[in-house]
Amino acid sequence: MTKSVKSSTAKGRIAAPASKSVAQRAIVAALLARGTSTLRNLRLCSDTQAALGVAQAFGAKVAQVGADYLITSDFFANRADKVALFCGESGLLTRMITPVAALLPQPVKISGGGSLAARPIGMVEAPLRNLGATIATAGGLLPIRVQGRLRGGEASIDGSVSSQLLTGLLMALPLAQQPSTLRVSNLKSKPYVDLTIELLRAFGVSVEHDRYEVFRLDGRQRYTPCSYNVEGDWSGASCLLVAGTIAGSVTVENLNLSSAQADREVLTALRLAGAQVGVEHSGDGQSAVTASQSALCAFTFDATDCPDLFPALVALASCCNGVSVVKGASRLAHKESNRALTLQREFGALGVKIALCGDEMRITGGAITGGSVCSHNDHRIAMALATAGLRSCGEVVISQAESVEKSYPDFWEDMEKLRVKS
Repeated sequence: MTKSVKSSTAKGRIAAPASKSVAQRAIVAALLARGTSTLRNLRLCSDTQAALGVAQAFGAKVAQVGADYLITSDFFANRADKVALFCGESGLLTRMITPVAALLPQPVKISGGGSLAARPIGMVEAPLRNLGATIATAGGLLPIRVQGRLRGGEASIDGSVSSQLLTGLLMALPLAQQPSTLRVSNLKSKPYVDLTIELLRAFGVSVEHDRYEVFRLDGRQRYTPCSYNVEGDWSGASCLLVAGTIAGSVTVENLNLSSAQADREVLTALRLAGAQVGVEHSGDGQSAVTASQSALCAFTFDATDCPDLFPALVALASCCNGVSVVKGASRLAHKESNRALTLQREFGALGVKIALCGDEMRITGGAITGGSVCSHNDHRIAMALATAGLRSCGEVVISQAESVEKSYPDFWEDMEKLRVKS
């Protein structure tokens, strides 16, 4: 699918999509809770649909009631001889569900599609073997074949590439027979770990840690079914807020200012760039955030713990006077595309100069020209290119625009609602 974006004013109010990071964790927690859990305000994207499919493959029943999803599960009652799981293109789901699958005695095959087939998964092997599972990958890639039962114990984890395996272990090990100790080195994306611990607490599971270096989990815990609200997605909101900052005034509703989501830091970046940012609080703990156009200046921002913000920040920096510096570019190699190189290439096609200097990305702001670009089947690249197109001198034509289905299926419709017709 191809989408075209022309220079225009963006103005209006849009509700943030449901956070797929929160939703996938909540679906797996509901799978592990014996009984029925209600996930409120869950809007589906391809990643959350994959997570629901995985829950059903494990025997859970899923029912939709309005905007809510009811998940009824008895995980350890699964009597299938073997289980096959398809994780779509979700790296989080793949790394998170592998330790969970190792809780069962029967063999489980885990596969995926698209770019996920080329993303590294070998880091799951050694920790799971140390904790009692039998596991094999295809030379560090999918598919994974795993069989338990995961007994608990001690394991070491390198957190430099991703915190997603740690999330899976934190979710699975409370159900192991023995207590567990995880020693984690070079942990990135600590906010995502906080997000996991916060969600576990809501489902009655406790985790202790010492400065994110040593995690201790009691075994034989129980997940308690609950009603859980899936909060709005700061990642999806980031491009909407940048759209308001560079092209008008946009208000994004259904955001939690106290969220553990790492991409909440987009507000810091917007303020550093000189954006006008306002907040409206509501009585239910949710807020509406407004970002409005103003004279923008170059900024320096460390996105090491929030790498998914890079595409939106590049769109922002493209409209700032001077050279902006975004740190943490090394975190971008194993996303849906190699995002550092993809951003450099595709924004370069629009006349934006991007230099990669070690762990830094340096973006020179200026005129954004029109042109034909490609998302490389990366949802965040597609959204960032569309956002930059609002300030382009000519039409921006984006191929593989359907990639937004991964996290934000309504993105193009919402962008059209915001566009002021001339």
